Amino acid sequence: MIKRFTALLMTVALALTMSGCSILFPKGSSLYSYEATGKGNGGKKAYTGTTVFDPSYYPYYRMLSPSAQDAYSMIYDGIAAGETNIKLAGGMSADDVKEAFNMVLLDHPELFWVRTDFNYSYVEVTGAVTSAQFNFYDFASTPEKLAKAKRDFESAAGAIITGAKRYNTAVEKELYVHDAINNSCEYDSNAQYSQSAYSALVTHRSVCAGYARAFQYIMQKSGIPCFYCMGSADEVAVAAAGGTETSHSWNIVRTGHTYCNIDCMWDDSVSNAYGRNQYPFFNLSDKEFLYHTRTGQSVNLPACNDDSQSYSKLFGKTVEVKDLVFKK
Repeated sequence: MIKRFTALLMTVALALTMSGCSILFPKGSSLYSYEATGKGNGGKKAYTGTTVFDPSYYPYYRMLSPSAQDAYSMIYDGIAAGETNIKLAGGMSADDVKEAFNMVLLDHPELFWVRTDFNYSYVEVTGAVTSAQFNFYDFASTPEKLAKAKRDFESAAGAIITGAKRYNTAVEKELYVHDAINNSCEYDSNAQYSQSAYSALVTHRSVCAGYARAFQYIMQKSGIPCFYCMGSADEVAVAAAGGTETSHSWNIVRTGHTYCNIDCMWDDSVSNAYGRNQYPFFNLSDKEFLYHTRTGQSVNLPACNDDSQSYSKLFGKTVEVKDLVFKK
């Protein structure tokens, strides 16, 4: 007997909540969370998970068990093909499917149309999952709408990618992408689709998750490894800014042989506060990347041990992270 199970996944804290006024941070927030809707039972098409995932660009895939990797491949192939009801072969467990879906979302910002809630069906006797039902945002609720959303997304991203090609080095391209996103996107705690790169690139209003996914996608398309990093903000800094929630997200990028932390959204917030572009969170080591702590599987991402690619060391003067003032 096959039963439908409503899957309620743990909240993956990826957005910064603020309530109050700060010299550094804007107001507002949203939480990145998984919810189930109870839709669907069974799947239309079986996927064998044939896509190869380069760990240089998709590190979360390698953090999974072999069975969860199979689930990851099937889920990725199905969603990429525009399927919402995906039949899963191999008798995998619910835990494998949940973890795999988490990792797919962390690795693949290009799947910008899929929401973070899903259901799955399983065999009651064995617990083996037979299918999963995923949900797309309303802008991609039909094949025609999805096709248009892809065109809009690729047009917006493509313009930035083309602009970045004018530069020779990875860090110059990175700076261009950072500025292009920050100059066109505004932090908005109530933004639609805020956990998707679509919000930052197409609707131009987002939270930290949207900034980070947009940056991740464009850097990947530019041939520069870039990862989505889950974490938290320092409690003292958040409290000083009048906030309560410390969950946050940013990026880890590889320039040459060096991995660095970069937080586009916080740079954008600082720039707004100072009235001009500032880069205190651009290419810092873990030691110098103050107020940020990795959480979850992101602790397994590469360590960042070099500050030689920071903005002030390559391009000129900026407000330094150590000089930021937290003031209500």
